[in-house]
Amino acid sequence: MELHKQQEEICRRLNNPDGLQACLGNQALILQAQGNLSGAMELHKQKEEICRRLNNADSLGISLGNQALILRAQGDLCGAMELHKQEEEICRRLNNPDGLGISLGNQALILKAQGDLSGAMELHKQQEEICRRLNNPDGLQRTLGNQALILQAQGDLSGAMELHKQKEEICRRLNNPDGLGICFGNQAVILQAQGDPTGAMNLLKQQEEICRRLNNPESLIRSLANQALYLIQDFSKPQQAWPLIAEAVQLVNQHGYLQLAPQVQAIADAIQEQLE
Repeated sequence: MELHKQQEEICRRLNNPDGLQACLGNQALILQAQGNLSGAMELHKQKEEICRRLNNADSLGISLGNQALILRAQGDLCGAMELHKQEEEICRRLNNPDGLGISLGNQALILKAQGDLSGAMELHKQQEEICRRLNNPDGLQRTLGNQALILQAQGDLSGAMELHKQKEEICRRLNNPDGLGICFGNQAVILQAQGDPTGAMNLLKQQEEICRRLNNPESLIRSLANQALYLIQDFSKPQQAWPLIAEAVQLVNQHGYLQLAPQVQAIADAIQEQLE
């Protein structure tokens, strides 16, 4: 961030708006990764304004897509979808298949959150085709993982685990700890559902370690919440579960991940009942 700030100062001094929008966007991504969603959105909006003024459609599409991710994290699914649709239109107009695949994948996540599993799977399949055509293993592991989540939601646990294992193999090959941590968390949900809570907890602990090392608050919230849930559901240990869910609640409030708030609060309430 310090170097980006120096870059920003140079761009402003030289009256270089294109360099400035790129720099602001990169700073926003750092804030986003750190969980400062409001600060990130403010910088993305500045980038958007510059891109519109410069008629820079490619960078505008990137900005709109990143703003959509923030809106989704904050629970505004309709607002996020609207921005992703604008992003998709730009990508198709510019013949940008990589950006198109990303946009379709993110739209699929919104459809899944809204309960349209078949529509979500259709978009993920389109994204998968693009990733294989472009030889994009990172994009491929993302869409395979998301397809696995849909199969999970539909009750096909073995099919879901097969896709999660494919994702895990790609993440290990790419040395992608963030994707690997997400994969561990999702495999843990399947193991718990299949009656292996100990195996599930082991994977969640590995996910937690990765999240703390990478300073990834969103995935950390999910890991802590699931650990707390399994501790009361499968091990009847509310005392051990409470500090985990308390940290998850604190992270939700600190970083503004409102989409996760209902799930986390429900687990906290269940633990509180067992403690009384």
